[in-house]
Amino acid sequence: MDEELELALRLEVRKKIYLKIKANPGLHFRELQRRVGIATGALQYHLEYLAKRHLIRAEKDGNDNGRKFIRYYLVRQNFEETELMSLLRQESIRRIIVFLMQKRFAGTATICDGVGLGPSTVSWHLEKLSLAGICQKSRRGRKAFYRIIDKGRIAKLLVGYRRSFLDEVVDNFVEVWEEL
Repeated sequence: MDEELELALRLEVRKKIYLKIKANPGLHFRELQRRVGIATGALQYHLEYLAKRHLIRAEKDGNDNGRKFIRYYLVRQNFEETELMSLLRQESIRRIIVFLMQKRFAGTATICDGVGLGPSTVSWHLEKLSLAGICQKSRRGRKAFYRIIDKGRIAKLLVGYRRSFLDEVVDNFVEVWEEL
């Protein structure tokens, strides 16, 4: 650890925040607050302190409702998968991705049944995934089918950050993926 980092992380609470972001890249403010267990103002102060010293970076992300989340990453981690991780941090989208990871391709109705979400919600998320280059849409007659483009890239994040998702769906997927 270099001197600047060591100095910044002298406070135990700041070190806890830094290590939580390192282990869970892409957490948004409220989730980080829940996992670290400190007051809003204190967390905001320490995040600003770490950002001013170029130890963490904050990236804005639009979520399902059009609200903006700020997601946190370490600067030194050189984490390049921010867009994909941001999508994986959203539970509904993560369920769709994990479902599609286990199929060659699937239609909207099959995905709806598989993840327990309504057609409009699934269509909305699939459109975001298509625009992000995560899945590919193809048509057969009037029906649309979707498939994941790069399963290895997604699996790498799911396996590598499995514990950070706190999700049984991800745990089950990782167990099956690691057996292959």
